[in-house]
Amino acid sequence: MRPFANFPRGVRVAVFILPMAVGKSPAALAKHSRLVSAVILFFAFLILTGCGGTTSSGSFTASPAGGSTPPPPAGSTATAVSAVSAPSTTIASGSTSSASVTLNAAAPTGGAQVSLTSSNTAAASVPASVSVAAGQTVANFTVTTGTVSADTSVQITAAYNNTLAGFNVMVRAAAAPPPPPPAGSGVALTLSPTSVTLVAGAKQQFTATVSGSANTGVSWTVSGGAIAYTGFFTAPSVTSTTTMTVTATSQADPAVSKTAQVTVTPVPPPSGTGYSGTGPVASWKAYQYKDTDGLYHQAIKITGATTPYPVIGYSYSRADCTNLGDKFNDFWQPLGNGLWWFINRAELVYVKWVWYDNAQNKNILQQTPCIDYSSAPKYN
Repeated sequence: MRPFANFPRGVRVAVFILPMAVGKSPAALAKHSRLVSAVILFFAFLILTGCGGTTSSGSFTASPAGGSTPPPPAGSTATAVSAVSAPSTTIASGSTSSASVTLNAAAPTGGAQVSLTSSNTAAASVPASVSVAAGQTVANFTVTTGTVSADTSVQITAAYNNTLAGFNVMVRAAAAPPPPPPAGSGVALTLSPTSVTLVAGAKQQFTATVSGSANTGVSWTVSGGAIAYTGFFTAPSVTSTTTMTVTATSQADPAVSKTAQVTVTPVPPPSGTGYSGTGPVASWKAYQYKDTDGLYHQAIKITGATTPYPVIGYSYSRADCTNLGDKFNDFWQPLGNGLWWFINRAELVYVKWVWYDNAQNKNILQQTPCIDYSSAPKYN
């Protein structure tokens, strides 16, 4: 039996030495006591410093889930990677996303080289390493995703000075394309009109007719301008003649579509100067016309018109034809040759006359400059 086997080593030595002091002189006893104390202190030091026992490996793991390495004292340089992260842990396949690595303190002189790895490089790849500039704690890098057939989880890991940090990213598979229609679906589509020329700002109704399917819906797309789900197109503003397309695609069979060509021209400049002019569709003269109320009203005399078109008079209170006050011919009636005038609000002396193709499309065919009727010639 070993009576002192369970005692720590330093204590066991002291226990064996103490009996040697029995019967000694005081001087010898004092010397013996000093020896015992020294032995105890020596072995206590060995125990506290771990000499002869199990030692730490000096490495650890830092991760968002496992916590991070305590920061070093102020003024120290980085000893560990404390985090690696991305703005989103979900990335679409076939795309890129930024990510960042963070140290627990500023990088030392010369910077810190942090190694990067991916658990599945086919699904999400990262550069082999990223450098944190001296004095900085963060560096950015790019995660590039590949094509995956199903959502795939990938672990991105950063390593520095025997420390690790990481995060998981989910690479989302692209949505499966809609199945192709059955062969020989028999769906057909016609589009009208197939070509048209419009002035900027004008409108045009397109009509798509689908046959061979109970689903007669179409989707509209344009290369310029805007179009409603009904096929009602609005031409954009242009500074020169521009060609664009309108396409109708069958919802029953997306492989079936038709395209129309649209030519958009700039709004024609005003025709004429002062109180007369000639445009593409008619000639005109501006007059003050005295009506039965005894007041002079803004009038226009149209000549040389081969086709009647809706002519709208816009009257304003400002000389640059802004601040609209009234309109002539609110009903958009086609007007041919003759004299036409406002019947109210004679004080709105600034007028612009505009010829349109029709009330639906509002395609501008011709317009006058802003006319100051205060000094226009009198008709009667």
